[in-house]
Amino acid sequence: MIRPLSQRGFTLLELLVALAIFALLAVMAYGGLSKVLRTEDILDEQLDRLGEVQRTFTFMERDLLQIIPRDIRDEYGDTQRFLVGRDPLQSNGEPLLVLTRSGYANPLGVARSELQRIDWRLEDDVLYRETWPVLDRAQDTRPRSLPLCTAVKGFRLRFLDDKKKWHRQWPPEGQQAKGLQAPLAVEVTLELADWGELRRLVPLGAVRL
Repeated sequence: MIRPLSQRGFTLLELLVALAIFALLAVMAYGGLSKVLRTEDILDEQLDRLGEVQRTFTFMERDLLQIIPRDIRDEYGDTQRFLVGRDPLQSNGEPLLVLTRSGYANPLGVARSELQRIDWRLEDDVLYRETWPVLDRAQDTRPRSLPLCTAVKGFRLRFLDDKKKWHRQWPPEGQQAKGLQAPLAVEVTLELADWGELRRLVPLGAVRL
């Protein structure tokens, strides 16, 4: 006896075909979702990297624009100029940029100077910004080190003097440091492992000392 259509079920073949179609759609949907999630992860990584690089250049620019002509005495009692820029090939492990700057925030009104000594150092492909608690330091004075940018393969500076000549170090080689003012501009170059070379020109003409 033939059953009415309303009482018929699925045959085994029909179930297998339906399951195969469902599995194919699930695989396609998962592949698309996985690609979207991976793209989102890559975008987040690039945004984090962009923020890291922008923060580094922002700190660097602020430090340079707030240079103050205040020399300091190091832990050995020797005088260090208010601005020192070193050629990476001749730095011998010393900070590549050292300066005295104003704008040291003091919200609690602590009895201290509003000037601050800053070092920029490249070590193990990481660019560090070091801040000293005092200007004229003792032998046990230690800086606070803040890692700002990773995967840095190179960090170079160029300084423009009042004769419009560029120098790879400051004070320029062969010139007397005494009485020398700040350069007209500083060119900062970061060589990143992932993004290549990035340059920022910081004009200092507005803050001539």
